[in-house]
Amino acid sequence: MRGLAVAAVLLFHAGHLRGGFLGVDLFFVLSGFLITGLLLAELGKRGRLDLAAFWGRRARRLLPALTVVVLSALLLAWACARPDLLGPALSDAPWVAAQSVNWHYIGEQLGYWNASGTRLFAHLWSIGVEWQFYLAWPLIVMLAGRGPGGPRRVALVAVAGAIGSLLLMIELGAAVDTTRAYEGTDTRAFSLLLGAAAATAPVRDAVAALPRKAMDVLCALLGGLTVSWLLTDGEKAPACSRAGCSRTPWPARC
Repeated sequence: MRGLAVAAVLLFHAGHLRGGFLGVDLFFVLSGFLITGLLLAELGKRGRLDLAAFWGRRARRLLPALTVVVLSALLLAWACARPDLLGPALSDAPWVAAQSVNWHYIGEQLGYWNASGTRLFAHLWSIGVEWQFYLAWPLIVMLAGRGPGGPRRVALVAVAGAIGSLLLMIELGAAVDTTRAYEGTDTRAFSLLLGAAAATAPVRDAVAALPRKAMDVLCALLGGLTVSWLLTDGEKAPACSRAGCSRTPWPARC
């Protein structure tokens, strides 16, 4: 499913799937689900988390490919691209290496949709969000998940955090420049924590206890979200952007 989410985003940028940019949200939900499941499984089995080993596995999985992408992009920009692309790419590269390029762009008020054709690393904002989640969330799970009732506490933290993130996204999404809402780790935490909550036993048990009709409604809603990828008319659709403003989408409605 994460592969399908990535494919949808690529197809969107290639001009073949107008609603494919919504795959970013699905990718975040699935990442939160996967990471939380791994953390809770280790905590339940060993009674503790080996954070160094966890972060080491994340680094070995993601950093080699990211390094190749960054170096290749810089070399190609130096050899083939317009002169005005290389300078910003060189200034952005340290922020990419620090896994915080999303906050760099927020500080510059550099709207994603307006910058994706002029900044080589504009698309790497989502990697920064993922890494920051990988750094912070295991610490929270380690503290909240210890002892009896640990999964329940983790579920409560995840649900409360997702609600708080959603409310913050709605508030910041009302601005003319919605870069802060679109690329902020705290606003994007809604999707990640939604997936994290779904990975906890209390939430899984609650869903399993739903009556058949409620499950059918839930499945229909999820199916409708999938269909929206096909029906959404790009990032400027009325449901995803503010009329008269920049092309940056209003994620509170996405």
